Amino acid sequence: MAAANLVAKGQPRVFSMLERMISTGTLPASLLFTGPEGSGKELAAMRLAALLECEGSAACGECPPCRSISTLEHPDVYPVYPVPSADREKSIPVIIESRREDFLARGEFGARARSIGIGQIRAVMEKISRRPFSGPRSVVAVMEANLATMEAQNAFLKVLEEPPASSVIVLVTARTDLLLPTIVSRCSEIRFDPLPDAVTAEALRTFLSVESGEAERIAAIAGGNLQRAVRLLDERFLGMRKDAANIIGLVLEGKARQLPAEAEAAAHNYTREEVAELLAEMTAVMRNLLRGVEAGIAPEAVSAASSRDIPVDIGKISAASRSLGRNADIELTLAQLLLDLAGKWY
Repeated sequence: MAAANLVAKGQPRVFSMLERMISTGTLPASLLFTGPEGSGKELAAMRLAALLECEGSAACGECPPCRSISTLEHPDVYPVYPVPSADREKSIPVIIESRREDFLARGEFGARARSIGIGQIRAVMEKISRRPFSGPRSVVAVMEANLATMEAQNAFLKVLEEPPASSVIVLVTARTDLLLPTIVSRCSEIRFDPLPDAVTAEALRTFLSVESGEAERIAAIAGGNLQRAVRLLDERFLGMRKDAANIIGLVLEGKARQLPAEAEAAAHNYTREEVAELLAEMTAVMRNLLRGVEAGIAPEAVSAASSRDIPVDIGKISAASRSLGRNADIELTLAQLLLDLAGKWY
């Protein structure tokens, strides 16, 4: 629970609200944790479970329920993760074991596409239809809920319409636009803020043994995104970040003729999910330019950025990301985006 406690430190507004709702008995049965990627929403869902199940002081971390939640072994707490669909039954224990050892872990399945299937949702629905085994409530935490298939979302909608009185359901996502509007409307939304750089740096030092100076540098680049800060320690991700910076540099310097080839290369080298990360990195480069933080691009490109409407550029990247989420063609979407950003067509 140490990582979850650190997230609570970085999200005081959210946890003040949750603790107040618990103490007054007004906690909704269905919650939607939203906000930017890497803001600690998954860890917050597990801390909420500890707040509800704890036998001592609020989320003490020492009592049997808190300890079992921290190891993902509590009989009334059901985390649901997206996994590769081809061998879903074998993949679920893999991701649970991985997160049990390191809740900040990512990439257990490499570049393979992941989803939450209808079978996972039906299994959870069956479990929470019974009385809790040991605690006062059952807690379901659906991580990256936007990766649930349409069949799974429709199945989950049924339990959201009439949630069991003894359950709390938390959907965690940075992409509410990929959830059914009827699901969003049935949940009470709690929006998270980007994590303070100091909290991100503390997480890197405490859990990943990153030296203080390097932790602070990475936290500044990560821009409040703990997941991104962790990925910045990974070689493949650093390559993706370099690609994103190179693309933005070409855009800013007006080298539009090279952009279709960049779109083709990205479509060839990355999966759909990784292209979404590439777009997120392009957004991060733009935001770092706004913040005056290291962006990894040439000085000429930095100078050119001063005359651009960067928030508009970020909006265009976000629109392309949404299109990819709706299964648009990867290469065509990227080519259209890059030429649109460059303001030139051939």
